[in-house]
Amino acid sequence: MKYDILEPLKDHLQTYLTPQTAKKYYASAVKLFRNDVNIDVVNWSEDDIKIRLDCIRGKNEFSAAKNALLHMKEIYPDFKIPDEKYFHEQSLKRKNRSKKQKDICLDSTKRKINQISDPRLKYAYRLALCSGLRVSELAAVEAKDIYFREDGIIEVTVTHGKGGSNGIVICERDDYLYSKLGEYVKNHQEGPMFYSSNTLQKRANELGIECHDLRRIFAITTRNKLKQNMPIEEANAIVQGKLRHARFSTTKRYLFNRKLKFKEKK
Repeated sequence: MKYDILEPLKDHLQTYLTPQTAKKYYASAVKLFRNDVNIDVVNWSEDDIKIRLDCIRGKNEFSAAKNALLHMKEIYPDFKIPDEKYFHEQSLKRKNRSKKQKDICLDSTKRKINQISDPRLKYAYRLALCSGLRVSELAAVEAKDIYFREDGIIEVTVTHGKGGSNGIVICERDDYLYSKLGEYVKNHQEGPMFYSSNTLQKRANELGIECHDLRRIFAITTRNKLKQNMPIEEANAIVQGKLRHARFSTTKRYLFNRKLKFKEKK
C-alpha cells in the first residue's frame, strides 16, 4: 500500500469529519489495502475493490469501508468503486456481531459519577446524562458553547456534531451541575472544557461505565418522562430530535437495545 496515496485521504477526513469518525474511516482504508505495498490502488478496477470488500463480515466494518471509499472517490475522481446498488445489497447480507448486553443501572451509574473527585470527569459525565451529548461532542465543548439560563437550565451549542448534527442542546435540569459547572467555566475560558474523547472513554471504562450508556440513559429517562403527558409516538419523536438523529431507527437502538434498571437488586 502506498501511504502517499492514503495521506491525502487522512487530511481530507480530518478536515470534514469529527476526529473519531475520521480515525475510523482511515483505519478502514488502511485495513482494506494493507497487503498492497507496491500497487497503486487508485488504478484498481471495481472487481479488485469488491474482492477486498467480500472479506469484510461485519455490517459496521462494511459501512466504514464503504464511506472510506466514497471519500477516496472525492479526492481521486478516476478511482473506480462499486455503485450504490452493490453497497446496499452487500450491506443487507451482513450482520453485526452481537453479544449479550447487560442491563444498565441508573442508581449505580450516578453513584460512580458522583464519587469522582476530578471535576473534568465528573462534570463531563453529568453533562452527558442530562444532555445526551456524544463523547466526541463533550470533548469539543468550550466555555463559549455553554449558556446558563436564568431559569436554571443549561444550553450547549454543538459545533462538532456527528454527521453535521450541530445545534443548541437544551439539557434536563441538574441544579448541582448548574452551580458547579458555572463556577468551573469561569476559570476555564480557553480551550476544551473536558478531556479528549479517548480519555473520557478510558476513565469511564475504569469505573465500569460506558460513555455510550450515558446517552442511552438520557434517551430512556427523557422518553419515560415525556410519555406520561403525551402519546408515545410524540415522545419518541421528541427524543429523536434531542439526540439529533436523522432516522428513528437509530434512536430505537438507544431506547430498546439495553434495559435500564433504576436500582440494583438486593
